[in-house]
Amino acid sequence: MDIERLAMQNPWWVDKRAIENDSKVKKVLETGNKIEFEIGDNTVLIGPRQLGKTTAFKFDIYKKIMKGNVSPDSILYFSFDTTRNYEEISDVINTFVRGSGKKILYLDEVSFVEDWQRAIKGFLDSDTSAKATLHITGSSSINLKKELMPGRKIEFREFLPLSFSEFLLSFGSEMLKQHVKMHKTTDINEVLKNCNKMVTHFDEITKWFNIYIKTGGYPDAIFEYLSKNEVSMELYDVHWNAFVSDVSKSNKSVEIATAVIYGIIESYSSKVNLSKIAQMQGVKSHVTVREYIESFEDLFVTKSVFPVAGKKYVFRKERKIYFCDPMLYNMFSKKMNFIDSGSEPKVIEGILFNHLYRFANRGKAISEPKTSISFFSGNREIDFILGDFGFELKWQEKVTPSDFPKVDFKVKVLLSKKTYDVKTDIKIIPLQIFLSLI
Repeated sequence: MDIERLAMQNPWWVDKRAIENDSKVKKVLETGNKIEFEIGDNTVLIGPRQLGKTTAFKFDIYKKIMKGNVSPDSILYFSFDTTRNYEEISDVINTFVRGSGKKILYLDEVSFVEDWQRAIKGFLDSDTSAKATLHITGSSSINLKKELMPGRKIEFREFLPLSFSEFLLSFGSEMLKQHVKMHKTTDINEVLKNCNKMVTHFDEITKWFNIYIKTGGYPDAIFEYLSKNEVSMELYDVHWNAFVSDVSKSNKSVEIATAVIYGIIESYSSKVNLSKIAQMQGVKSHVTVREYIESFEDLFVTKSVFPVAGKKYVFRKERKIYFCDPMLYNMFSKKMNFIDSGSEPKVIEGILFNHLYRFANRGKAISEPKTSISFFSGNREIDFILGDFGFELKWQEKVTPSDFPKVDFKVKVLLSKKTYDVKTDIKIIPLQIFLSLI
């Protein structure tokens, strides 16, 4: 193991105050530490690139050294972004853990290293693992499907963009934060009941939601928009380059990936015909398109939703595909010069889908089966179905109960732009208020 490489990535070994000069730590301190993420013991964080996993690591190191009185030489940070051999992971761990005393290791971007689990499993099974805590990040869930290390004391967690309620808890007024904390719940019926308690905050919630549409839950986009009133092309370039890098590391063609992404944008919020995408974008076949879409899901770029017939999901029929955050839609549209003056309702539909999906699966381990969100495709389509709940989105100035399709559901929820009316069987609730509580 190259000791010089270890030392370069851990300057606090020489001077503990060096952590204060880290660019990511500086950024957190400059922005008032608005966004916090607690890191547990022996944790694998898997989530999109450029979301802040490294920042979370560096700031956790800062807190341990500067506020927690942890000895700087007991903390190791190492990025494996350019590593391809899992044995290097073992070398880094074993080199640092030698000697006495407890050690804390932050291993960044390991998921693209082939067989990285072998190195981690080997260490966890060794006697020396008892004196070390592992924190690990990765940007792809591909290898997680192969081996989740059953029986070993390590937790797999998703590190995702901020939901709208998390966004409000980070940037909203103190009064709004108190109300969100007080009324947010994991029961969908309680969410619907509590929405009336958020109506008094409608103007502030709407102000923040209009920003969220542009920035999504990506901290760098949020902070740039709040300081400059826009998300720059330079920042989109950073995220595009991360996407290209991840596609390449997944052994996929950037050219085909770009073509498939363009096809997704063209059909956004509508049913997607994979054969049509292949034909229109010059891709070999619908099978290739499907393979790339599956890869995008592993990279936390997109997620598919399938229609339901009766009570069964129909996986062979045309699906809808949404980006996992509105910032990604905005970034890809800008990079591909795709102009759609009517895109806002489509982007907002994607926001609703992602929030419903995350709400339905909150607290589940990565290895657990997920609760599916579906849509009803009949004479009149229902946007989303979650159990006995049917959700229809009408992002328009005026909404009435007649806007809900004539389809029978136990609970009918019509999500509006600003109309609130729960006196009828169809509950009409402003979308942004609903999202603030899930």
